[in-house]
Amino acid sequence: MRSDGVTEKKVVLAFQRAKRWLQGSERAFEDGRWDDVVYSAQMAVEQAVKALLMKEGLIFRRVHDVADELHGLRSKMSLRGDVSADIDRILDTLVFLGDQRSLAGYGYESEVDVNFFIEIAPEAFQRAKNALDLLSAFIAEEK
Repeated sequence: MRSDGVTEKKVVLAFQRAKRWLQGSERAFEDGRWDDVVYSAQMAVEQAVKALLMKEGLIFRRVHDVADELHGLRSKMSLRGDVSADIDRILDTLVFLGDQRSLAGYGYESEVDVNFFIEIAPEAFQRAKNALDLLSAFIAEEK
């Protein structure tokens, strides 16, 4: 165990949680729950990024928006190879989904119904899936 209390198992468990959020997004898509597609897609990327931040020894606030932390990690990881393009894509997705998350979760407060998200849901899911695919290269899961 590292001095910050993070173990490889914690990183793996966090990434597995991210994959379950993505699975929830896919199931919501199948059900036509467009707001849940967006909400779950954002949570999938957030959890996967948090797994990466833990793996890299970065402390993050227990909030949904970890874009600043990921941006800081980009510089650190660039020194180890050409990963900046992948991090940029993940960061862009994190910001894109973060902008939609609150409305997806609390749209009723603005009288927004589920169909408001019908056009953005496919993109939200696909971007989340792509981000997790990219992040899986950084996070080796236990067999």
